Amino acid sequence: MLLKFTTTDILDTALVDVSTGERAFDIVTENTEPQSQIDDSAEPSTSSNGRRYTSIKDASGACLVSITWTGRRPDITIFDEKVGQLTDLFGSSTVKFMPKIMAVPTRFDTEYVWTATPDSLTLVDYDSDTVKGTFHQNVIRLPSPFKSRSSKSSPSSRLTSTVDRVPSTTPSVANLFLPSSFSKISLSSSLSSSSSSFSHQPHIKKTSPSTFIPTHLPGIGGNYLEFDSHPLAHDVEIIVSFLMMEILRRGRFSLTPYDFQRPKLWQLKEARDLMLRRIRRNTV
Repeated sequence: MLLKFTTTDILDTALVDVSTGERAFDIVTENTEPQSQIDDSAEPSTSSNGRRYTSIKDASGACLVSITWTGRRPDITIFDEKVGQLTDLFGSSTVKFMPKIMAVPTRFDTEYVWTATPDSLTLVDYDSDTVKGTFHQNVIRLPSPFKSRSSKSSPSSRLTSTVDRVPSTTPSVANLFLPSSFSKISLSSSLSSSSSSFSHQPHIKKTSPSTFIPTHLPGIGGNYLEFDSHPLAHDVEIIVSFLMMEILRRGRFSLTPYDFQRPKLWQLKEARDLMLRRIRRNTV
């Protein structure tokens, strides 16, 4: 499945199925606190007390997911299942955390692991050693396949090759949304997977392979989420876990954080921060 974001705000956008050109999902986030409190906030991007509500609906308008935010902490419900906090969504209270890689397993399959770096976010199946999902950010899409690159190492080998060099600690996944908690950590090997399965999936046509050319400029090009469906999870659960992982990734690697109260200015801040990082890198 290949879904295109219609806006740069990942929590307030439509997701269009590229294979049909039709809207597949709508993600909407609303503030539930009084507007006067929002306007009086001195530093809205760092506020931790705001309350917000995010819903994900399908093309028919049926609500599939509801997320209640208290500050940057989500409380998640998928269909009629009260999932709860991040530790419940990912089925673990700890994560693999290496100097340049963060890995978080899904709850429905412990071999399906979200792998984040400063420049990428992928979903890897360690049973087959294949990439099952990718976030393509700020890219130009061409409807043609990639050329194979057999010389590259497999996704799992790039991750596991660095595990032994990292000291073991076990902070909570829920605390990763808070800036003070980002440090080197590793994953406990014992994880629980969800046994729930979904019989209802929206009908999605298979998308032809595409080539994505990165622009390396925030706001230039489109954003796409590409992933394969899993028999033990509804597609919308993969979408929810992606949203949480993208916010986690930005905090872990000191990228421009998602701004809940000023999301329309987020891309401008990201472009500014990117330019400043490049200037510092070129002058050191």
